[in-house]
Amino acid sequence: MKRSRLLLVMVSIVTGCWAGCAHLAGTGGQAGDSRATPLDVYFPLAVGNSWTYQTFFQGQAQPDLVVTIVEHKEGFFIDDRPHPGRMRIDGEGIRDGNVRYLLKAPLIKGSKWMSVADVRTVEHYEIVAVDKDIRVPAGVFKGCLVVRMEVRMTEKLSMVNKMFFAPRVGIIEIMASLKDGARIVPQSKMQLTSYKLVPAGKND
Repeated sequence: MKRSRLLLVMVSIVTGCWAGCAHLAGTGGQAGDSRATPLDVYFPLAVGNSWTYQTFFQGQAQPDLVVTIVEHKEGFFIDDRPHPGRMRIDGEGIRDGNVRYLLKAPLIKGSKWMSVADVRTVEHYEIVAVDKDIRVPAGVFKGCLVVRMEVRMTEKLSMVNKMFFAPRVGIIEIMASLKDGARIVPQSKMQLTSYKLVPAGKND
């Protein structure tokens, strides 16, 4: 598998995580009680929300990524990137357009699902933690949910993403690695440095 193909898949998945699903509906359960927490608590997106991330690729700093939700149209929240993300929440989970679920109920450790991005790309997801404390430049976030996604590229080569969702904040970190047999090679990392959320109910 060529490195350019790997990077293309990685960018498609990673940058698809910021677009919008639904405004914050409520605070849900206590930390660790993710089974009782509405999906949108882990993805509290609304028009006007903005996140800034520091980014790295193969250990080298890259330009910051700033994502702002600018439109709510036909049930989708749309961001301001050159190729805008389109997301919504449905009865099963948080959906990235018609391609994939970034989160899918039930929100419990061990929950699994898969998405078929195209004929060559099948993404396997698993919730691997539901109550992690995660430190990023924007601060320390408690009760985070962690999703692991793996895409097999060849018989030996896979891409592995870990996405960290903080309650009432959204995605705070994404790490992507190349899995070559038993060897894990870090590829990219995005970490939240600051964010701005509109008051709940403003988009109603």
